[in-house]
Amino acid sequence: MQGSPDAPAWAQYLPLIVVVVLIVVRMVRPQRISVTRMWLSPIILGVVVAFSIFASEQLNPAPPFEIALGLIVGAIAGIPFGLLRGRHTDVRLTDRPGVMYLGASWQSGLIFAVAFGFRYVVRLVMPHRGALSSVISDALLAFAIAYICTSYLAIYKKYQAELAGKIPSAPEPIAEA
Repeated sequence: MQGSPDAPAWAQYLPLIVVVVLIVVRMVRPQRISVTRMWLSPIILGVVVAFSIFASEQLNPAPPFEIALGLIVGAIAGIPFGLLRGRHTDVRLTDRPGVMYLGASWQSGLIFAVAFGFRYVVRLVMPHRGALSSVISDALLAFAIAYICTSYLAIYKKYQAELAGKIPSAPEPIAEA
């Protein structure tokens, strides 16, 4: 990344630092989230990741087979972490239908920071070193997306279980003798 001659060298990292801090701060605080927004977030992130992979391929092309393999490996690696986060996230109902309360998850923030930090380190250590840096970078993005989707799926199942526990079942018919 080329910086302006007038700007300090650290200024090019400022947007990355701001994004990581915002993500981590958001994840370590309890939050209310609607079911719609919960499913919309991974879709938007998926589009951003697809655009990022496409743009990366324009600068540093890799064979499609290697890209697909990296995405599959990254996704497979992200699934267990997503399930773990989903199972350990506190999910409670709110007074509004379709809205849930999610407990804080500092582990999620840490995993995101490590994944994106590692992606940056790979790009820094292996700048334009061929397909390997591109594939590793794409795999880390797939890891993050799989992590989010899997954790939201586990969280949604917990939300459904909470709803099922809240809704009273119909009374049993009394059998006449």
